[in-house]
Amino acid sequence: MWQSRVSIGAALALRLSIGLSLGLCLGAASAQNAPSKIWDIKLGTAIAALPLDNFVDPACGTNGGPPARVLKNFAEFAQCAVERTTGLREVWFRYDDEMEYVARARRSEIMVRQYRANSLAGQPIITSLLIDGAGLVQGYRIVNDPRIESNTRIAAFGLADVFKGIAGMGLQCTDLPLAEGERPIDDWFIKQTCEKTAEGRTVRIEARRYYKTGQFAVDPNDNRVTENLFESSARIEVYRPGAAADPAK
Repeated sequence: MWQSRVSIGAALALRLSIGLSLGLCLGAASAQNAPSKIWDIKLGTAIAALPLDNFVDPACGTNGGPPARVLKNFAEFAQCAVERTTGLREVWFRYDDEMEYVARARRSEIMVRQYRANSLAGQPIITSLLIDGAGLVQGYRIVNDPRIESNTRIAAFGLADVFKGIAGMGLQCTDLPLAEGERPIDDWFIKQTCEKTAEGRTVRIEARRYYKTGQFAVDPNDNRVTENLFESSARIEVYRPGAAADPAK
């Protein structure tokens, strides 16, 4: 039963993604002039060759979380810690959103869809690059932003289907059971991990939708409706593990 409902959620996420793509095509600028996205960056690209007019405000990343130490530029990547899992340094950034603000000022929904910067399929996202000791981009990470309001975040798990489209064929997916204390939301849950290794790259995608231990829609102690107390998330990591020796590791 829950699998059919998951399919409905996945289809909704894909329709949102297609709608976003159509918005890009309908704008005044052509697709060829669209700003580069994180998945457009070829692994092995030097940080100096990044589209620095669109990738702005770098900071040390926190495994897909909010930014930590602010960097003056990407060249300061070595100030960020080396991750144990990837052997790379995570540098958080955001897409420049100046044109999105212009579109909103003009009250043009078509332009807003075209220039919406830091979101994907209607979900605000957190983006970061994974950089080796030689200053080469060897991977990236995209995670839904958990700080948004609940009516939007409840559908964040659907981003995983968009990520699967980015990753392509060959993913091996595993549906995990709920741990002790975890409960379904509305009688169904998602706890899935998908992985593949191809051409020296590791791809990992996660989707989650359930109540964690201690999370309730209604607080059992005082019967008050809670706000944003649930897990609904998706993330993708694409990287070359150990692509270059890091002298600071």
